[in-house]
Amino acid sequence: MAARESWIATFRRKALTNWPVKVTALVLSAVLWAAVAAEEPTTQLVPVLLQVEPPTGRALRGALPPVQAVYVGPTRELIKLYSSPPTIRRVLPDTLSGSEYTLVLAPEDLVVRRTVNVRAQDVQPRTVTVALDDVARRAVPVVPRLRIVPDSGYEIVGGIAVEPPAVTVVGPESAIQALDTAFTVSIELRGVTDPVRRTLPIDTTGHPRVRFAPAQVQVSADVAFMAQRVLMGVPVTIHGERVGWLTDPPAVIVTVRGPSTRLARLTRDSVTVVATPVGVGEQPEVVRLEVVPPNGLTGVATPDTAVVSRSRG
Repeated sequence: MAARESWIATFRRKALTNWPVKVTALVLSAVLWAAVAAEEPTTQLVPVLLQVEPPTGRALRGALPPVQAVYVGPTRELIKLYSSPPTIRRVLPDTLSGSEYTLVLAPEDLVVRRTVNVRAQDVQPRTVTVALDDVARRAVPVVPRLRIVPDSGYEIVGGIAVEPPAVTVVGPESAIQALDTAFTVSIELRGVTDPVRRTLPIDTTGHPRVRFAPAQVQVSADVAFMAQRVLMGVPVTIHGERVGWLTDPPAVIVTVRGPSTRLARLTRDSVTVVATPVGVGEQPEVVRLEVVPPNGLTGVATPDTAVVSRSRG
């Protein structure tokens, strides 16, 4: 018994001798082991943040399945991936019309937000199928919101044209069922003296869940300087080529108005003045005259009426 107690006392004395040095050595050994272990390459399965952007006007149905990636690197580097996980971001094409789309994933798709000394080996799973809400489509006419204010003496000739005149609206049935017209964005042009050709986007304000195809249209208008030309002695013709009918006066003065470039080539034979009697010719009849100029021009006869009657001869 005495020998055992002596041994214990000797052990205690040796253990307590220079104990701060011994504790420091033990701590340093542990730190050194941890440092060496942290530098040893290892393989780890890390969660991946999958981001999928659906086509304009559509939404994903249900949650995305979990995705993980296999990374190789030092433990201390792999730990960084938990606070800033790798990301895979995909944008689905606007032309997608089905309700499902399969993504093919690869290690090259992984993006790490911070500098981490690791290497991606694999992605699990390699394919992911995402579900989208159902889509419908319909064609609607386009109304241009283009206001043209021509300069003095100029006018718009033939109105404003839109190409294409209709666009396709794609989106959820509930979002497009009440949409029967597409408008362009608003624009105003002042002091215009030349033909207008503009590309205008379709106004999507108030329609966040639908997509317009095409998303922009061509809007055009001809603007020309307007002038007048007076044609003397334009004969009056009677509608229906009635034989033996006379008009008084037999010819009139016609004032034609339109783009100056077109009026320069105008002749008296280019304009027709027509009288259309409603009676049978037993009594003279005062008839308003109709001027028929070439397309894009307007005309007024002076006088604007004629007396139509049957010949007494």
